[in-house]
Amino acid sequence: MPTSKKQPETLNSQLNQRLLAYVATAGAAGVGVLAMTQPANAKIVYTPADKEISVTGLYLDLNHDGIPDYEFHTSGLGTEWNAYAAPLKFNKLMNHANPLAAGVTVGPGADFGGGEQWMVNFCICSGSFGSVGPWAGKENDYAGFEFNINGAAHFGWARFSTGISGLDTITLTGYAYETVSLKPIVTGDTGGGDEDSADQSDPAAASPESQPAGLGRLALGAAGRAAQ
Repeated sequence: MPTSKKQPETLNSQLNQRLLAYVATAGAAGVGVLAMTQPANAKIVYTPADKEISVTGLYLDLNHDGIPDYEFHTSGLGTEWNAYAAPLKFNKLMNHANPLAAGVTVGPGADFGGGEQWMVNFCICSGSFGSVGPWAGKENDYAGFEFNINGAAHFGWARFSTGISGLDTITLTGYAYETVSLKPIVTGDTGGGDEDSADQSDPAAASPESQPAGLGRLALGAAGRAAQ
């Protein structure tokens, strides 16, 4: 009889120790799962567009939160007018809004600044049309941005062409931004391929039903392994 009373106490003690080990392992695993899940949420959000910059202004809301981040507009008199880019709030333009080729990294360490920047001048002078400036004659070049989302800096780009619907126009053809603060973005990257597939995690790997069972067997030791 003394033996029968002592055995449950020993089993309970061993079970408690294994349960404590299970709790510690589960907690560590939970931290690991969170650490692995956060990068999967990172992605590039791309928006195609076909909008001309005009005297009435074109407002660009990069992250679609209802708050314009940049303004583009034209101004002039008679037969001569200019197109400008202007960051709103505390946002910034890269490289004085000069055009960037595809494949340029927009991120920390780049040359960003505020204030309105000139893009191109259109003029009907001496009976003929001409355009001068950094964006004159450009087709699908890029402007780089550093802008604010809830107090954190994010990077993005917008693509422009001159002369799409006429010699006197500059047209926004698309834009994108990176959802992770301070993570660089490359001009022309629309988030296809790796960025999209990163959001499609294996359901079995993240299943809340399957993981505790495996950890429970680990905590129970040989008895748990035998139950598999």
